[in-house]
Amino acid sequence: MLRITIFILSLITFDFIISQLFLLDILYKKKIEIFRSDIENRVPHSEYKYTFKENSKFIARYDHKYSLIDYLISTNNLGFRDKEIRTLKKEKDYSIIIGDSFVEGVGLAYNDTLTAILNKKLTKNEFKNFEFLNAGVSSYSPYIYKKKIIDVINTNEWLKVKSVVILYDKSDIADNTGFYNEPKNFPTEKKVFKNRKKEKLIDDLKKLQFITIFTEQTISGIFLREIIGGSAESILRYLKFYLKSQKVFDKQFYNIKKAHINSLYASDFHRLQSFFYHPKWENEGKNSINFAFENFYTLKKFLKERGIKLVVVIYPWPFELLDNKVRNKYLNYIDLKFNEKDIDNLVIYDKFIKGNVADNILKFYIPKDVHYNRFGNKVLADEIFKKIYTLERIK
Repeated sequence: MLRITIFILSLITFDFIISQLFLLDILYKKKIEIFRSDIENRVPHSEYKYTFKENSKFIARYDHKYSLIDYLISTNNLGFRDKEIRTLKKEKDYSIIIGDSFVEGVGLAYNDTLTAILNKKLTKNEFKNFEFLNAGVSSYSPYIYKKKIIDVINTNEWLKVKSVVILYDKSDIADNTGFYNEPKNFPTEKKVFKNRKKEKLIDDLKKLQFITIFTEQTISGIFLREIIGGSAESILRYLKFYLKSQKVFDKQFYNIKKAHINSLYASDFHRLQSFFYHPKWENEGKNSINFAFENFYTLKKFLKERGIKLVVVIYPWPFELLDNKVRNKYLNYIDLKFNEKDIDNLVIYDKFIKGNVADNILKFYIPKDVHYNRFGNKVLADEIFKKIYTLERIK
């Protein structure tokens, strides 16, 4: 028994040494490079906390709960995501679309993003004179929307902005809470790239977390954790959603389809969604919405003085499509706030609700996620263009 134990420990020690010397670097090379590029190209800003580096190109990675998606980001001279690195033309009129990860277009090629689809609706002659710009960045929220728009307009006198469209997201309710103190400025110290795995190893060694070191710092441990353990976890999660689908959709087990299970994966973002349910809704949820609308109102006044139109757009997450009560509660309160602050708005829900909801979630969203795919963004673009940017208004 002692010999077997010594033999196993020797193998683990050998695995650890070889893994640290080069195997882990090979295994995680792409992940490390993408993390480094994100650190270097998502830069701090004194007025609105962070933005993209101007005139840059890099690979970003969207890491949601159930998959990794790599996507290319190029930016223009304003640091906005764009089709390519370029300098915007001073003679053009512009509409700025701002929001969080939905507007940035996480996990999507540029041509599948909301702003790209809006621009495709313009003819060549129209595009010579007018264009939609993408000011969205992941994890932005209403206070940042306000700060960024005001700063961009104030510091770029050449920029002729005709309108601003805010996509007010469900996650904004949680992200908003970090700005209740309304900071006037943010630190501009750049993040320094550090190898997370190496830092984690040092920390685990100090705490004598040997099991964690084995499962995260050796090839055999990673295999057991990610391949064996990960597969088992995935199977159990699938069975959980399969069984839950029978209750949610009132179906027999043999009638459960891919769309039913996918819709439950896409509705499994409890921390963010908790603000819409008791007990958080009455205090934390409403307070955050109230704070958002105070920022919208301040921005509206700023833009109105400059002859710029503001429109706030709201749109559904998958969990709302499955829960009529929470959806109606949210929409009723939002409608109250729009009327109270007299803010022009666009509520885009009808097409997502019409017909089979599970099929709609499968059709319009990234699989197992809350973000829209190309088809979902097209629904938003159609409605935004129809309401605000008709041919007559662009001229």
